[in-house]
Amino acid sequence: MEGCDHPVGVMKRVLILSSHPLFGRGVESLLCRETGLEIVGWETEVDKAVEHIRELQPDVVIIDSGDLAPEVLGILREGVGTKVIGLNLQDSTMCIYRGEQRVVKRIEDLVEAIFC
Repeated sequence: MEGCDHPVGVMKRVLILSSHPLFGRGVESLLCRETGLEIVGWETEVDKAVEHIRELQPDVVIIDSGDLAPEVLGILREGVGTKVIGLNLQDSTMCIYRGEQRVVKRIEDLVEAIFC
C-alpha cells in the first residue's frame, strides 16, 4: 500500500479507544491536523466504545494495542465495516485488523493506514 493517495473530498471518520489518556489525546491531537479526517469520538472504556461504534459507525477505530478487548473485536466481526488499527507505542508498530502489520515511523504512516 505504499504510495496510497488520499482521495480528494473523502472524509474518514475516526473513533479512538484507549484507557490511557496521554495516548488518546496524543493521537487525537496529531490526527486533528490532518485533512480529510474527522475525530468522531474518544473513549476510555470498552463498553462505551462499543456503543459508540454501533451508533456512529466510524470508518476507523484506533486502539491502543493493550486495549484490544474481545468485545471490540466481536462487534467488528459483525460486519459493521469499521477498520481497526491497533497501535503499539512500545515497538512503534500498528496492526490493521485482519492481520496486516507495519512499522510506524511518522504520523503519515498512520494516516496512510486510515485511508488505504
